[in-house]
Amino acid sequence: MRALQESVSSGRTALDANKRGLEVGTRINIDVLNAQQQLAVSERDLAKARYDTLMSQLKLKAAAGSVGESDVLELGQLLIR
Repeated sequence: MRALQESVSSGRTALDANKRGLEVGTRINIDVLNAQQQLAVSERDLAKARYDTLMSQLKLKAAAGSVGESDVLELGQLLIR
């Protein structure tokens, strides 16, 4: 998940750089669009990894018979972020 977080951060930096490059004439629109697409893919992958991790933890607790209301509430809070 850490690698995906770094990918999102890098994607934001690349998008900003491409936008600045477009403003000064060293980049073209397709560069900005490609950077936006890559950032969206990275954000999607990170969200899926977070969801999968949280669901795996919840399933593990359920299998152990230790899921409580607080676990479900905590999961809800984590998904909001």
